[in-house]
Amino acid sequence: MTGDLSRSLLTAAVDFGTHWDKPPSKQTNKQRTGMGLPRPLRLAVLVLLVVLLILYPIWRQSSYERSLAASSISFADFPPDYADALKQAQRENKNPEYDWPPLPHPAPEAQTTIPPIIHFIWFRDLYHEHLDISEIPHIGSKAPEHCMEHNPDYEVITWNETAARALVEEHYSWLLPLYDGYRYPIQRIDAFKYVVLWHYGGVYMDLDIACRRKLDPLLPFAAWYPKASPFGVNNDLMASRARHPFVGYMLKQLAPRNWNLLFPYLTIFWSTGPQFTSDMLASWFWYYPPPNYPAGEKKLEFGSDTVFVLPQEFYSEQYTFFGHSPGGTWHGPDVAVVLWFVDHPWVLVVFAIGCLVLLRFGLKWRKERRLRNKTHRPASP
Repeated sequence: MTGDLSRSLLTAAVDFGTHWDKPPSKQTNKQRTGMGLPRPLRLAVLVLLVVLLILYPIWRQSSYERSLAASSISFADFPPDYADALKQAQRENKNPEYDWPPLPHPAPEAQTTIPPIIHFIWFRDLYHEHLDISEIPHIGSKAPEHCMEHNPDYEVITWNETAARALVEEHYSWLLPLYDGYRYPIQRIDAFKYVVLWHYGGVYMDLDIACRRKLDPLLPFAAWYPKASPFGVNNDLMASRARHPFVGYMLKQLAPRNWNLLFPYLTIFWSTGPQFTSDMLASWFWYYPPPNYPAGEKKLEFGSDTVFVLPQEFYSEQYTFFGHSPGGTWHGPDVAVVLWFVDHPWVLVVFAIGCLVLLRFGLKWRKERRLRNKTHRPASP
């Protein structure tokens, strides 16, 4: 929806930019009293359209960030005794002492909350120095071991390339041509993240993320996604019940987003990666706004189709449930270019201003050329 409106504004801006300085004709006065617009007014409308073109995405992003903040999991969503134990444990630099009741293991079709399953994915193609597709390299991640240590009652599954494709082929054959056709292996990994959460439910974690404590407090929700900094959400850690409608929505949007962009990083980031996940949640919240959660009260009573956000304090900061190590195994040399622009946004501003200046001179040159052609046009016999 954002893209459609932005394209409409851009089309209107270009149209006004093309015609606002058109040479006067015999119908000028008639046009000014009818459908035509005076030249200064056309310029004002052009400027207004450009401003709207810039402000509308900012407004949409601001609205999305407010929805993320309203949907954030807080201490109020935990049992009070556990919240106190977690704060005390943080002060003493240890894990909280709290006895959780046994966790249910419902079948996928019966799930209303996140089941105690942790999924990892490892494909050989991302690590060319290791040839065994069935095992994690012995010098690689210890994340599954850490999660089993802190969550002994959980089912911890590490999916390799063969098992992942077999699941897609057996249960989601309609997705297989897209899945096999992805240019980069990480796109298949990203796509399979959504498949496995839809099919089984549970917590998905990248191999550079490990458990620091029991995840039981994070399971009574229908789905959650970690808050990214500074905007949106990430897809390196996600959780949902099986058959959650938002996860199904993401699966359906994989094909429309399968574009090959300028750099591999941009292609992955936008088609299946973090930007895809964040854009999908923004669209979801636009059509299905989060409930008006009462301040300071639990959010768990708002149904099994809701989507929550894991804030930074539980994701990567003071009270985090997870440990993080350097990742980005799919990053290539092109990432340096993209991240350079992220660190130097003024370059993009200068580039945008330069484009507007070139557009203005181009329109002026076109006008002068039209006038010269009209002046030197031979008279009709």
